[in-house]
Amino acid sequence: MKLISVTGENVPPSKGGSPAETFDRSLATWEENGQQKTLTVTYVRYFAKVLAEKGIYDQEAEGVPVHHLVALLFAEKNPNLPEKRHYINDTDSFLELFEGFSLAAYLERYPGLLAKSAV
Repeated sequence: MKLISVTGENVPPSKGGSPAETFDRSLATWEENGQQKTLTVTYVRYFAKVLAEKGIYDQEAEGVPVHHLVALLFAEKNPNLPEKRHYINDTDSFLELFEGFSLAAYLERYPGLLAKSAV
C-alpha cells in the first residue's frame, strides 16, 4: 500500500438540529495494485477523548490528530471490505482499531504521514 494522503475533519452541522457537530471524519487515500483507493470513516468525536483517558493514544501529546489515523487503521484491519464509507458508533469497535498501535511504528511504515497530514 502506497499512502497518498490522510486527512480528517469535523463533520459540518446539517439543518434540522442534527447532532452532526459531534462527529469527525477520517479519509485515507492510497495506491494498491495500480489503483487509487479512498476510504472514509465517520465516528463519534468523543472517542478521541476515550483513547486519551485510557492511555491508548493522546492526540494532544503526540501531535497527530486521531482523525488522521482512523481511516488508515480501519483499512489495514479490514482490507477486503468493498464499501468505501463506514460509520463507527461503538466505543469498543473504535478502540479495537488502536490495539497494538504505535505512532513511531506508523511513521516508520508511512514516512510521509506527518507531512501529508499537516499537523
